[in-house]
Amino acid sequence: MSSKRGGGGGEGGRLRHVVVRPVWAWNLEYEFSIIASLVDRFSYVAFDTEFPGFLYSTPRPHHLLPPSQRYALLKANVDEMELVQLGLTLFDAFGHLPDLGTGGRVGFVWEFNFREFDVRCDPHAPDSIALLRSSGIDFDRLPLHGIDSGHFAALLYRSGLVAHCRFCRPLSTRWIAFHSCYDFAYLIKVLGYGRPLPDTLEEFLGLVNLLFGETVDLKYMMRHCKGLSGGLESVASTLGVTREAGKSHQAGSDSMLTYRVYLRMKQRFFNGRDAMVAWHRGIIYGLQAC
Repeated sequence: MSSKRGGGGGEGGRLRHVVVRPVWAWNLEYEFSIIASLVDRFSYVAFDTEFPGFLYSTPRPHHLLPPSQRYALLKANVDEMELVQLGLTLFDAFGHLPDLGTGGRVGFVWEFNFREFDVRCDPHAPDSIALLRSSGIDFDRLPLHGIDSGHFAALLYRSGLVAHCRFCRPLSTRWIAFHSCYDFAYLIKVLGYGRPLPDTLEEFLGLVNLLFGETVDLKYMMRHCKGLSGGLESVASTLGVTREAGKSHQAGSDSMLTYRVYLRMKQRFFNGRDAMVAWHRGIIYGLQAC
């Protein structure tokens, strides 16, 4: 039997469906009380962010840029814009999602909506906003009912999912994303209470290591997986992974798809062993590799 906030479903479980739990200012503390109760068991975190596009770009292909220039471009974009959504999918070593007392029938993931971005006056790329609108993001609601990012940061530190000082480590967490450079950058900005990103790539990578512990970027991991190419949707299609809830470019749904792709990649290319996946940890695609 599942405990009240336990888990019993996932790739290897008996889940009938997945529910994305939308988080706004009014239910932020309640949802974090649930998350904090799960961290000891569900220490794997697949995540995704949605943000207002890119203000700055370069005509040169990114793979021809040195890592320091890739980071300078990322920093210029992230410093001037704000996070829109964050999706978190927690799961355990067996691939089970939290079922929150449903006996393994339903798995739950989280989608946090932030208030700092105001489409009426904040910098953004219009085509990116149009894409996010078409995916169902309500930009009118965000400034009114969205989460204060500083409040979110304090609760995330308190949850144990990230470290809160140089003498602390997350509770054996593994953070997983697909092409993760902007995902980590926006989350570090939030955890820094809106301060600009560090000046150098080395400082930034030091913060990633401090805050998140072990990290896995599926786009980098793909280099060692024959037959995989393209973005998250393409890889999911190749692997026969379906989207169980939500739509593309919704952070909760994309974090859930990232979780499912990770499990399928681990099973198919790494004999289902974390120790083999660990050989590819700690590299952020788009910065250290491209």
